Amino acid sequence: MNTESPFQRVESATHLSATLILNALLFALFILFSLLFILGPVYGIYKRGFEAMLYPALLSWGISLLILIPALCYIIRRKKTAYKIVVDETGLLFYDSKNEITDQILYSELRSSRRDFDIYTVNPAGSGIVPMVEVTLQKDKKKETTQRIDMNLPRKIIKNKFTLYAQFFRGITIFRPDLKIDPMVFRGYSIDTETWKVSRKGISPGGWLLILAALLMTAAIIGIVFLIS
Repeated sequence: MNTESPFQRVESATHLSATLILNALLFALFILFSLLFILGPVYGIYKRGFEAMLYPALLSWGISLLILIPALCYIIRRKKTAYKIVVDETGLLFYDSKNEITDQILYSELRSSRRDFDIYTVNPAGSGIVPMVEVTLQKDKKKETTQRIDMNLPRKIIKNKFTLYAQFFRGITIFRPDLKIDPMVFRGYSIDTETWKVSRKGISPGGWLLILAALLMTAAIIGIVFLIS
């Protein structure tokens, strides 16, 4: 294949309105959670007495700790999590908020899967509507391992996710022509291999499902608050 033309660098683009909605819903969930499980028992003790509300209060605060401790750990480690995704001539790169690489899948690290195809899709439970891409890697001369590629970012909706996939696959055909890509991969991500354009536009079904799940959780907590108030 012709590699004389420069390989275009593609960076993840955030869908601002959808991301704003998602983060607003998550913030609302946190506020409602605090009212229900933290301040709710305090109000119950005030209204019904300490003895009557001791067990429910301890139960609620115990549940709160089980949820808040992982949340606090995530907030502390958030600066080290992926903030943006880049596909360039070296491969797939994940950067944090300090513009430092947190993870990478380099074309030079890709290996044959010893199957009919080296890059293929899998449908793990809970992965969403779109299947996940699986590749075989060998990093730093270590043992070969399989890894699933996820173009999602924490608390962000990526609007050009399929374009990132398309450019990564295009890079494989250019820099690693020895590897075979399952044609079902291109169909699953609506990629035209003649132009490397993506026919699907807008937010992916997984993104809308994430927003819908946040909406349903918010509605459920609001309903519980009204029922017990």
